[in-house]
Amino acid sequence: MKLLASIVLSFLCLGTITGCHNSQNASSIPSGFYSYKTAEVEQAIDTLSFAPEIPGYMPIEVEFIISDKYIANETEKEAMDVSFYTKNNDLLSIQFFQGELESIPASDTVVLNDQIKGDYVDNSFAQILYWQKGDITYRMSFRGNSMEQASGNVTKQDLVKVAESFHS
Repeated sequence: MKLLASIVLSFLCLGTITGCHNSQNASSIPSGFYSYKTAEVEQAIDTLSFAPEIPGYMPIEVEFIISDKYIANETEKEAMDVSFYTKNNDLLSIQFFQGELESIPASDTVVLNDQIKGDYVDNSFAQILYWQKGDITYRMSFRGNSMEQASGNVTKQDLVKVAESFHS
């Protein structure tokens, strides 16, 4: 009987510890943003010869992730595209480039974490945010599943906030 009580108490303590840990993770994600399978993205970027940072959260509820490693025409160096899809087929794509991109379309300047200059473009197809940190250039773009939603459910501020959440 004493052994059974000890086992039950151990499971209760473990459940409490796990519950606290999960609520801390959930509380670190701002309201209106979502977690995603970071391990899947980390596994993909581990195949690169450089080490880009990844976002802490997403502005969309991610249903599945697709990654693609390639040689970028712009830099002629290794790059990766990680695409995050919702069940409604909205797409947030993050591209990691080793080196600097030569041309960025006419854009609005944004500042990330009060120190990194970025460039924001909103066209009829997508919203795009570019920034460089160290020798890595990031291009994050969002497009809704229809033309009307291209700018509707994710804002410029949402993209900036996600960019500010990038970490190694």
